[in-house]
Amino acid sequence: MKVKYLDKSLKKFLLLSGALILFFILMLAIFGLVYYSSSIFTYNIMTLLLILVIIIMIVFFIFSSLAIFYVYRNRGVKNRIILALSKAGIKVLLPLIMMLANLFNIKKDVVRNFYVNFNNIMVGILQKKYKKEDVIVLLPHCLQNSDCIFKITNDISNCKACGKCTIGDVLKITREKKVRCFVLTGGTAARNIVKKLRPKMILSVACERDLTSGIIDVGNIPVIGIINKRPNGPCYNTCVDVNIFKEKLDSIIK
Repeated sequence: MKVKYLDKSLKKFLLLSGALILFFILMLAIFGLVYYSSSIFTYNIMTLLLILVIIIMIVFFIFSSLAIFYVYRNRGVKNRIILALSKAGIKVLLPLIMMLANLFNIKKDVVRNFYVNFNNIMVGILQKKYKKEDVIVLLPHCLQNSDCIFKITNDISNCKACGKCTIGDVLKITREKKVRCFVLTGGTAARNIVKKLRPKMILSVACERDLTSGIIDVGNIPVIGIINKRPNGPCYNTCVDVNIFKEKLDSIIK
């Protein structure tokens, strides 16, 4: 399925990628000028090597950015070279673009949003189904209503499904699918659960920052991320679209 428009996160990603490429082109021009104006052989060799490194980096950034753009716009990409290049490119570009976003005072969540969406596309391209026992669902504790007196971070079954938050609806779906579900207090708790259970697939609900760091932390374990809704601000009485949650869970379970 092709997307006929550029959403905000993709525009920002391409803008920052272009800025990064222009920076290295400028560096290439400077080192090229130094190289042609110098008469010292050793210095020339060193400068030439730097120029070659910069050329390689520019080529990599250009082609990886194009690959990322192509994969993002065309969800059904099967070309292994394009997929590998886009995967390698996002790993290298993400921290650099995050630094640029910070430098230019651009909201990092815009970049993180793009990363989560891109990651979901890459996982979806695999079209792989998993046994229910190989899948876990991770939820942030801020989905729980702040006035609730029942502690569910240790045992989600303590939820009474009163309807004041979306935890009850999510729990109902995971029980029907017989998938293990956990409510977590933060990234450390999430990493501990993943380390202990070693699932083959993770469906996680969280904010852009936690999803981005979590996807990076788990390494080779595929993650489908769903960004929570925050009508009351961050980390307070957040919610998740239950229909999207069910759709994502159905797409990964056999």
